[in-house]
Amino acid sequence: MIGLGLAGFAALIALVALGLPIGLVMMVVGFVGLVLVGNIDTALTQLTSAFWSEGSKFVLIALPFYVLMGNLIYHTGIARNLYRAASHWLGWLPGGLGIASVFASAGFGAVSGSSTATARTMGAIVIPEMRRHGYGMRLATGVLSSAGTLGILIPPSIILIFYGLLTETSIGKLFVAGIVPGLIIATIFSILIMVISLIDPEQGGRHLASDRAPLRERIASLAHVFPVLAIFGVIFGGLYNGVFTPTEGAIFGVVAVLIYGAATGSLSFAAIRNSFADAALVTVMLFVIIVGGTLVTRFLAQTGFTGTLRDLIQSMELGYVGFIFAVTILYLVLGCVLDTFGMLILTVPILFPLAQQLGIDPVWFGIYAVIVTEVGLVTPPIGVNVYVIKTVAPDVPLGQIFLGCTPFVLGLLAFVALMAAEPSIILWLVGP
Repeated sequence: MIGLGLAGFAALIALVALGLPIGLVMMVVGFVGLVLVGNIDTALTQLTSAFWSEGSKFVLIALPFYVLMGNLIYHTGIARNLYRAASHWLGWLPGGLGIASVFASAGFGAVSGSSTATARTMGAIVIPEMRRHGYGMRLATGVLSSAGTLGILIPPSIILIFYGLLTETSIGKLFVAGIVPGLIIATIFSILIMVISLIDPEQGGRHLASDRAPLRERIASLAHVFPVLAIFGVIFGGLYNGVFTPTEGAIFGVVAVLIYGAATGSLSFAAIRNSFADAALVTVMLFVIIVGGTLVTRFLAQTGFTGTLRDLIQSMELGYVGFIFAVTILYLVLGCVLDTFGMLILTVPILFPLAQQLGIDPVWFGIYAVIVTEVGLVTPPIGVNVYVIKTVAPDVPLGQIFLGCTPFVLGLLAFVALMAAEPSIILWLVGP
């Protein structure tokens, strides 16, 4: 039976590596595996129960609303206002436009919840500006690819909801825990940009103190980012103080963006229709991944593969540091062939119980897992964010974009080491 489980897992990885949709692959592998373990009747029963058990979770309702909110924000022009304000305040620094793009991406991520949406939106706005100001495209594309990863860490985050569903961890606490690491990573990225710009001025573009915008313009630019700050502030404040659930926060966010769009005339009927359609498609895709992952997990458990692998890891007696190091390496390897959702749904059911046995806080482990999977978004050969930025800057070779991401990947890994050494960095806002 264990051999069957190993063959199924290998087939899953191979099919995903060929580029087939991971949700459908997991459903097929899981269903066929369950047929081979038992029979067609039991497999159909498992399939039906997976759809029902996962689809009846109330918190799942939050997913389409957060995706919808991000889509609506994309059409409002808020992202451009965020970048304009950040560039007014930070553009005069060495690599200032890159630093501005990092914090603008953090702000956009705070209301979109999607890494690819953040990279796509900010890349289309920022890269032409950085090109016009003489920035090297290796740094420009590397910054925008990497800064886009902040969209899945700073709440509201679709991937944190996904992790919460897998582990039954409080999504509200996960959202609150994502704030501090998101800001620290944005700061690390900014420091790296300044260092790169000072060492290699050809990459850092033009940065003169005389370029600083007048105080009146800088203050006026803040007025345009107030809607983002207000929406984020109410969602975060409501979650932190227990005023509403993540699902209620998502609904509030959608209503707030619709009101803002109506007041400013920035949302057309076509934009709203397209936003709803895309939210429906993304939600269905995520639901298929969740159901497929459930089937694969049940198949592997019934073959004894999951238990054997868990026992093998336990027998190594890695301890806390060894466990974190091994899991980080595992995610870096899996990131070569799987996307973020695929990595989490295949590994969390195995690794989460082991983390609990080591006394690792579920919220901390969720933030850790998301940060490590972020690396897979900017490393070859998958590097989803890199391919998104490639569409914005088609003249820049993929190799140059990946090279531009390297300092920021190292920055992410350095932060992983820091949070492993000092877990309170993640948990101090969450409380007991």
